Amino acid sequence: MKWPFITRELIVAAQRRLAAAVALYILLLAGFTLTWGLTAPGLTGGTIYDALRMFEWGALTVLMPWVAARCHAPDRGQSLAILSTLTAHRPSSIVIAKIASLAGVLLVVVAAGMPPAVLAQKMSAQPLSTVFRDLGSFAGYAFLASAVTMAWLLASGDEVTSWIGAAATTAVVRTVTSNLPIASQVTAMIAIAGCVAAAAATWSDRSLQYCDE
Repeated sequence: MKWPFITRELIVAAQRRLAAAVALYILLLAGFTLTWGLTAPGLTGGTIYDALRMFEWGALTVLMPWVAARCHAPDRGQSLAILSTLTAHRPSSIVIAKIASLAGVLLVVVAAGMPPAVLAQKMSAQPLSTVFRDLGSFAGYAFLASAVTMAWLLASGDEVTSWIGAAATTAVVRTVTSNLPIASQVTAMIAIAGCVAAAAATWSDRSLQYCDE
């Protein structure tokens, strides 16, 4: 993994609708928290924070793959092979740098949801540790979404297909791990993300070593 590639990815992400995605996420959470708290606090028998947490999972399942698919440098297929040749770095180094940088971008999205979450926590009289516990779970999900979306991008080469495929894939993983303790959930998601990243890197080294003439 090379820092220049990570820096490049972060610059591209900042230029490609990341701010809009973060603003949308904050508005969705704030709007849901205030609407739920003022109009339907007891609809499910749970707290406002419980309802917000479920809403956050749904929003992140859709939003994270979209951000990862849109906010990256468009290097796939032959363009990735050409970049590898020009920079004298293996394709796997570039792929891992992309996954790491996208994970950082998605962590920014997760962190942006903290203020509405703290507001809901206060309204529900929940301990602040609950917010940080769920933040850790969302952080693990960010690594998973980054790796899975990049794998879909390499496989399909299409952003919309990658977004839908990654959202469906991560939703399945989330459903399977949802009954585990939080620490086990995070561990499982990071482990799966690591396996997906390793597979994507290995595939790129085997398939993208040479450019078509």
